[in-house]
Amino acid sequence: MTTKLQFDLRRYAMSLVLALAAVIVPTCAVAAGVAWSDLNPQQQQILSSVKDRWNSLPPERQERLSKGATKWAGMTPEQRAKARERMERYKNLSPEEKEFVKQRMREFRELPPEQRQALRERWQKLSPEQRERIRERIRNMTPEQRKKALHRRMERKRNK
Repeated sequence: MTTKLQFDLRRYAMSLVLALAAVIVPTCAVAAGVAWSDLNPQQQQILSSVKDRWNSLPPERQERLSKGATKWAGMTPEQRAKARERMERYKNLSPEEKEFVKQRMREFRELPPEQRQALRERWQKLSPEQRERIRERIRNMTPEQRKKALHRRMERKRNK
């Protein structure tokens, strides 16, 4: 592999890790942060693009990034492909839509553990076919249909 291609791949992976960390990994309050030397070699490789500024990152961000790198390293190629697809869709959202998604994630994280578990179980109780139909319906939406659906949800949320 050429050096430029390796750099581009690392930069792309880092962008995904950063986005995943911001969207998926819950915020953890960690006072001391994470020392670069405490990261395992796999985490260091995934996060290599931020090595030079690692010590200047806020401790919470270091923690999120280290957890995101661990999660990324444990993903199968299929899971990584799905994560890339989700991140690409997220990048294409308007600022208002992104804020709505972030707010929904915050709300989910703020739910009591029992409620979060109940929602997860509700999803898991759906048959694989039902889950796939939901995913497929969302995947097959045009960008305009997605925007309309998201705006409908936002309106319902505001009216509550």
